[in-house]
Amino acid sequence: MGYNDDMLPDISPIMVDIETCGLPNAADFLEPVQASKNLVDPAKITADIEKRTQERDEKLALDWNVGRIVAIGWWTATAGVGTALCLNEADEARALRAFWESSKRRTIIGFNVKGFDLKFMIQRSRYLGLDYPLLDLGKYTRKGIVDLFSELTFNDGTYDQGAMRRTLTAFCKRFGIPVDDTVNGADVPTLVAAGEWDKVRAHVTSDITLTLALAQRLGVVRIAEPVEVA
Repeated sequence: MGYNDDMLPDISPIMVDIETCGLPNAADFLEPVQASKNLVDPAKITADIEKRTQERDEKLALDWNVGRIVAIGWWTATAGVGTALCLNEADEARALRAFWESSKRRTIIGFNVKGFDLKFMIQRSRYLGLDYPLLDLGKYTRKGIVDLFSELTFNDGTYDQGAMRRTLTAFCKRFGIPVDDTVNGADVPTLVAAGEWDKVRAHVTSDITLTLALAQRLGVVRIAEPVEVA
């Protein structure tokens, strides 16, 4: 394992986006939910525990310790946009191995890829017993990774709280990039539970396509025009 090199002129970058949901046995790794201490009525205690449990479970997909990857979308200049659905951990492991292999000596590009996608992918690789690259996830470095979220928030995304949302779709709309997908990441666990994998694939495909369009607008990715043959 080693650090991804800086972008090389003869090797195109690779773009990635993931979709996630909570582990089915996530509760095995979590502390029991407690009701508010000021409640004494049994019915209110039960209702409060149910409410707090639901609020906790809505965050499982964002926690790489109790969540899993259900889809990976990627792009390279040679292969174009591709997706892998992960119906189970075996699928997830295969998809992660394939991505890590494809990312060797390439610059990785994504939206909030340092803050979420790559951390989630690394942690899941650890839990699944997979090899993974040592990536430089430092806030101010661009070595081997370009995070469009960091670029657009000037490395201050956590505290940069303006009037406009700092999401992929918000920035795409701001740059005049059409956004047709009505699904968002928060919907994915429900889609997975319902077995609507076609919608999961459509959403991750939309996200990676939007990320590519945004990267082009920022000049991070330049796709050469096809050469006409006389």
